[in-house]
Amino acid sequence: MEIIGLKLPLIRPGDNLIDLIVEAANTQAGGFRDGDILVITSKIVSIAEGYILDLNSIKPSKRAMKIARKLHMDPRFIQLILDLSDDILFVIPFRELVERGIVDLRKITENPRNAKEAVERIPYVFVVSRGKQIYSDASIDFSNSPPNKVTYLPKNPDRIARKIREKIRQKTGKDIAVIISDTEIMFPYGSLDFARGASGICVVSKNFGAPDLFGEPKFGGVDFIVHEIAAAAALVMGQTSEKVPAVIIRGLEYEVSDEGVGSVHLDSQRLRRAIRATLLATIKTIGIRELLRKLLLT
Repeated sequence: MEIIGLKLPLIRPGDNLIDLIVEAANTQAGGFRDGDILVITSKIVSIAEGYILDLNSIKPSKRAMKIARKLHMDPRFIQLILDLSDDILFVIPFRELVERGIVDLRKITENPRNAKEAVERIPYVFVVSRGKQIYSDASIDFSNSPPNKVTYLPKNPDRIARKIREKIRQKTGKDIAVIISDTEIMFPYGSLDFARGASGICVVSKNFGAPDLFGEPKFGGVDFIVHEIAAAAALVMGQTSEKVPAVIIRGLEYEVSDEGVGSVHLDSQRLRRAIRATLLATIKTIGIRELLRKLLLT
């Protein structure tokens, strides 16, 4: 299997992303081949598709102002989270975790001064549900954006992946799969790239209950293939100045499907029910006092 990074010019709103990717593939990877998997960062998709907002154009509501005062955050940012979220699941007090030494910035940065500045700008991280997926800060991204500008993901990344795949097929005659990747916090350990949208590839391996080496039905075997591919591509993409926002995965066998990432996620109502069932099972097992002790006293 090959992982081929595609360097692209700086993407601007309205750019023809398909032409730029196909040209890069022709010059840097010998062109697309049938069965290739194209992984694209959500950042360039958001920019090219125009999913950009100016913070100065946001008028905070009373609710956003109230939350912002409690958390000492920009009310415009809070309003964006409220606008783009289906449901707020929980809030991570990241600055407090740093101050209490739970998160050690020295282990995750080579520039402590800039790291502290980033923590002050976003002291709390909102974990929300949006379009059957879970996002930190509702997919809002300040990185690699001009001052006061933020990008965000469309609510249905699978639809964007299908459009990109079809346009590349029309332009090149090659049948490929497309994955839109996004970097997410894996609290408290770091970050990991996930697939937000996909087209042309079966997103999970459906081997739950398949016989193991001893013929017993396996509890597991459901690999989230598109996430694993996104993580592999991230090793080449990098996070800052590498300018490799697209990657071709070549030589990996996969099942063709157009089910999309959204097909295997829970909507916010079912997600809340799953969380509630988990809490009830935990209380049944260890008792509510022990659960509260673990949550409140440690």
